[in-house]
Amino acid sequence: MSLNSSCLSKNYFSKPRVQFCFIFLLWMLLLPVRSLFASPIDGIVGKISQTDYTGYVEDLQDFQTRYYTTQGNLDALKYIRDTFFGFGLDVSYDLFTYNGNSYNNVVATLPGKTHPEQVYIVGAHMDSTTFSNPTASAPGADDNASGMAAVLEMARAMVGYAFDATIKFFGFNLEEQGLRGSQAYAAKAKASGEQVLGMLNFDMIAYPGNSGAKNVFLAGDPNLVNAMEGNRLKYTNLTTTLNYSNLYGSDHYYFHSSFFPGSSSAFAIEAAPSSIPSHNPNYHQTTDTTAYLDFAYATDITRMGVATLAGLAGVIPEPSTLFCFLLGGLLLMVGSHGKKPQ
Repeated sequence: MSLNSSCLSKNYFSKPRVQFCFIFLLWMLLLPVRSLFASPIDGIVGKISQTDYTGYVEDLQDFQTRYYTTQGNLDALKYIRDTFFGFGLDVSYDLFTYNGNSYNNVVATLPGKTHPEQVYIVGAHMDSTTFSNPTASAPGADDNASGMAAVLEMARAMVGYAFDATIKFFGFNLEEQGLRGSQAYAAKAKASGEQVLGMLNFDMIAYPGNSGAKNVFLAGDPNLVNAMEGNRLKYTNLTTTLNYSNLYGSDHYYFHSSFFPGSSSAFAIEAAPSSIPSHNPNYHQTTDTTAYLDFAYATDITRMGVATLAGLAGVIPEPSTLFCFLLGGLLLMVGSHGKKPQ
């Protein structure tokens, strides 16, 4: 069937009602594939991949040991550095000393667009240990390849988005020797006046226990604990236990408001720190391998974490969405002000 030539006439398209319909159709076609009103955080959370997460844990476990005095530790640091670099991030080693020797954390930076001087940190310790012969066998799949993998996966998901504040992704070293890497960086940041506003830490997040419950223990400054709790409800089916205190035992500790004025910190872990030895029979054992981990559980904790971090740092909507919204609104305004049909 061919169009009647009158339908293509100038008079036909000069009718305001037809103009309005045409403009509205054009506006709809300009919308991005995803919903105009979908939060950019939904898009970031949607990029979190259980397959990629699992791969990072397996790779870190395969170093056999990441004990701080071993070649495995150095090789794992390089692996983390190279992985961050592969995402397109600025990466560097962060030097510190312990017992007169030099060691490194690794840090990747995603600069903020609006307030780059404001910093949010997400971190996990990358070293491992065991009670027996840690220099030879400390696979540390749960403690703490699971947390380090979460940080890597968050970085992968967040690259390509812009944020108001700067985000630093940390692999902390020598946590098993008394939080040495994170303590050193917190002291340096505090002394230099770095405007750290918050730090999220992930440590042992892949062994939910034998009860069948999918519970995660959240502790730290109330603002961050509550933010993670809100995103847990929105993006996962996990349950939580909340604790509003600064519990010793992992890398969030020296970024807490009680140590670092202006900052705040919180961490996620599979059970209360005091109960970890009874909760996880593989804790600091050579049996801490991927064979005992629940990757779906850990990936959900990662989703909760990345949503919280993106909200804190202030994700900026992509230009395509803003362009379509503004242009569509303008076209609708123009169409709606046309003359009424006679």
